[in-house]
Amino acid sequence: MKPFYTAFLLLTSLFHQVLAQQKSPHVSGEVEINRAEGLIKCDLYLNNLPDLGKQYKVLLNRGFNIGLWRDDSGKVLKYSGFYDSNLLGEAVPYLPYSGNDTLKLPAKLRLTYTGAFPVYIDTLNSFDFKGFIAFNSNTVRAADQSKWYPVIYDVKNDRELQDVTYDIDVTCKDCETIYINGSAAKAGPQARLRSNVARPLLLFAGNYKVQPLENSTFLNAELTPDEAAVFNENINTIVDFYKSYLKVPFGAKITFLQHQAVEPYGPKRSWGFVTFPTIAVAGKSFKSEIDTQKRLFVNTYSYAFYAHEMGHYYFGNVLKPNSTLKWFFLESMAEFLSIKATENKYGKDATRKYIDERRSMMKDWKVKPLPEITKPDQIGEGYRYNYAPLMLLVMERRFGTKAMQLFCQKALQNAGKETDYNLLVNTVKSAGISNEQWQLFEKEVISQSECKKVFDYL
Repeated sequence: MKPFYTAFLLLTSLFHQVLAQQKSPHVSGEVEINRAEGLIKCDLYLNNLPDLGKQYKVLLNRGFNIGLWRDDSGKVLKYSGFYDSNLLGEAVPYLPYSGNDTLKLPAKLRLTYTGAFPVYIDTLNSFDFKGFIAFNSNTVRAADQSKWYPVIYDVKNDRELQDVTYDIDVTCKDCETIYINGSAAKAGPQARLRSNVARPLLLFAGNYKVQPLENSTFLNAELTPDEAAVFNENINTIVDFYKSYLKVPFGAKITFLQHQAVEPYGPKRSWGFVTFPTIAVAGKSFKSEIDTQKRLFVNTYSYAFYAHEMGHYYFGNVLKPNSTLKWFFLESMAEFLSIKATENKYGKDATRKYIDERRSMMKDWKVKPLPEITKPDQIGEGYRYNYAPLMLLVMERRFGTKAMQLFCQKALQNAGKETDYNLLVNTVKSAGISNEQWQLFEKEVISQSECKKVFDYL
């Protein structure tokens, strides 16, 4: 890439970061946690709220009871949503009102609320996921998806304003360490955590140690210095590949967080999630993933797992997917990147192994073709994590490595746009693929409903 163009991209990226920061809500106030009892009490202020008129809702986890709701003048507000609420994911959607009419979103809101959650110690739950507020014998974990802090939902644009700047005092008398995403972890029992960069808020507090390295930080990992160094070295190869492949800097120092799921996991099962710049993993320990003799991850699956999660910096953070092809642009693109990163590290045999493992698995699968998708959840887990990444591999085979690389780069330049099928087609064309070439590809691959047919082209 030419130096001038590189500088232009960096300046453009910085401009968008500053613009996003200016428009992001700011959360401040106090959070009190009793980890042993599973209690969370919050007194939070929301400032710098956008002018959404009456086209908004305030989302808060269903497990919280609101004490008081005040506007920017301190006046106590009435609000709907307490009775017969239709849940949005993990949250109750609330609306303040005056008389019989919805109140325009004030410039500032103050909410006080309290929640009591189960503490899992001897017997675990039947499920755990990113939207679950999870207390166990050592820690509490509350990710952005759980809506443990009030999140403004922009109704008109169908988007949640999860990214916020913050200045929050957290008190947890039975916690050694307190962490909120985007700020350095601090010693408990009381810590003030701040960030001037807008982040989705992941709260992780409890009895665990912090291991800072030059390019990453580990929470609750219990790694030896050499194990941490090997882990970090391998992560850096993923970062270097993505920077080269996508021509966009990896703009985050990663915090790797090991947590105990409240659902039984391990030793061979694990799951993780990303709330950038944090990658959280449950099940397998970080220690078990490292071969210090070979200075590698123990296998390609571990490498691919972290490559996928780190791919979400680009497809999930640089580009925030929404609309009908949300899951394609969020998960399938991240999975494709992980395939390419793993191939770069371990060779083409790793990609062949990936394809062969899915051949028998998918022989009876049928899906709704991408052009016919009308709702995001029509792209189920098998579709988003297995079938669609294989379609992307076929695209690479059909149109060439350079065209596919350019397609990924162009996709990242669509921040703020609806990630629907029209965007996919426009991105394909911007990568130099002709309309005639694409129409033939649509007919032979994209429009097929039988998943097994994709293997004819791999």
